[in-house]
Amino acid sequence: MSNLYDDPKYYEIAFSFRDIPAEVDVFEKCFKLFSRIPVKSVLELGCGNSPHMEELIKRGYQYTGLDSSKAMLEYSRQKASRIGAEVNIIHGNMVDFSLETLVDFVYITLGSLCVKNTSELMTHFNSVAAALKKGGLYLLDWCIQFSPPSGNGETWEIEKDGIRVKTTVKSKVINPVEQTFEETIVLEIDDHGEHHTITGKNVKRAIYPQEFLCLVRSLKDFEFVGWWNNWDLSQPLERTSEINRPITLLRRV
Repeated sequence: MSNLYDDPKYYEIAFSFRDIPAEVDVFEKCFKLFSRIPVKSVLELGCGNSPHMEELIKRGYQYTGLDSSKAMLEYSRQKASRIGAEVNIIHGNMVDFSLETLVDFVYITLGSLCVKNTSELMTHFNSVAAALKKGGLYLLDWCIQFSPPSGNGETWEIEKDGIRVKTTVKSKVINPVEQTFEETIVLEIDDHGEHHTITGKNVKRAIYPQEFLCLVRSLKDFEFVGWWNNWDLSQPLERTSEINRPITLLRRV
C-alpha cells in the first residue's frame, strides 16, 4: 500500500471526471463579473498534478502552483516541459506561504483546503491576502461543509489508456467541538492487469457556511462575493436545495 500522492498518474486519472475547459470558463466569467483588476497571473494552492495549468497557459495566463508533495510538483514540471511552458512551481505549505510577486487570482479545488485548526485557518487566509493583489479574487471549490462530514462515502470508477481506477472517499468526525474530521481517499488500481491500492488520509477542520461568513466579516483583507452550486454562476446556493460541488468566491480589499 503506497501513499496517495506518490504516483500522480493514478491520482490524475481518479479525478479526471472534471471538465477542465469549462471550469476555466467559469474562472474567466468570475474575472469579468467580479474582479476589480485585470487578471494575468494565477496561483493554484494544493495544485497536485496541476490539472488547469495547460488550459490556463493556452489562454495566456501566467501559472503558479504550490503543493507540499514533491512527486506531484515534479509531475507538474514535466507537464509544463512537454508543452514548452514557463511556469512557477513551488514546494510549500498552503497554511503559511509567501510569494515573491503578487498574483491576480488564487484558487483551490476539490476541497483541498487542509487546515487542522482555527489558528491554521487564519494563517492561511493571511497568507492568501499577502499573495493576492487588491481587487483580485480567491475561489474555493468544495472547501465549505454545507453538511456535516459523514461516513457514507462516495465511489466512482474511471478508465484511461488501459488503466482502471476505482476511487472511494470517506469522512469521519474526530472531534465535534474542534470541528475536525478525517478524510480517507482510496484508489484501487488495475494497471493492465497489475493490481494495487493507494491510500491517503488527511485530518481537516470543517468550515461551516455561517461560520465562514462570520470569519470573512472579521477579516480586514477580504469581502464575500458569493457562492454557487456545481460551478454554475446561474445557481446561487441561496436558491439551491441539493448542493453539489459548491464554489465560493472572495475578493481582496
